[in-house]
Amino acid sequence: MNGSDSDSAVEITGRVRDASGAPVPGAHVLFTGGPRPLPDIAAVTDAEGRFSLGAPAAGRYTLTCRADPLTGPPGTAEATVRVGPTTSATAPGPVRIELTLG
Repeated sequence: MNGSDSDSAVEITGRVRDASGAPVPGAHVLFTGGPRPLPDIAAVTDAEGRFSLGAPAAGRYTLTCRADPLTGPPGTAEATVRVGPTTSATAPGPVRIELTLG
């Protein structure tokens, strides 16, 4: 019997900053690549520049970040992370990344 996606989901969390190190609120962080097709889901950073996305399965994910063009710094940031498989014996913690725009 196969487990559901929610059984193997791993949280990818992080923070978006500008070139000076200040948090970037309102930036969009989305998956642009993964081990299988992904729905168009984006996280929007909070006032501290933090975001969270759920990776539905183990594998390599590419995340891209863009600030609001009217209020944020120009440019994009990209990161690739690897999410390991989940077993019943070990529950992985969140994968943490930092993205810098500008």
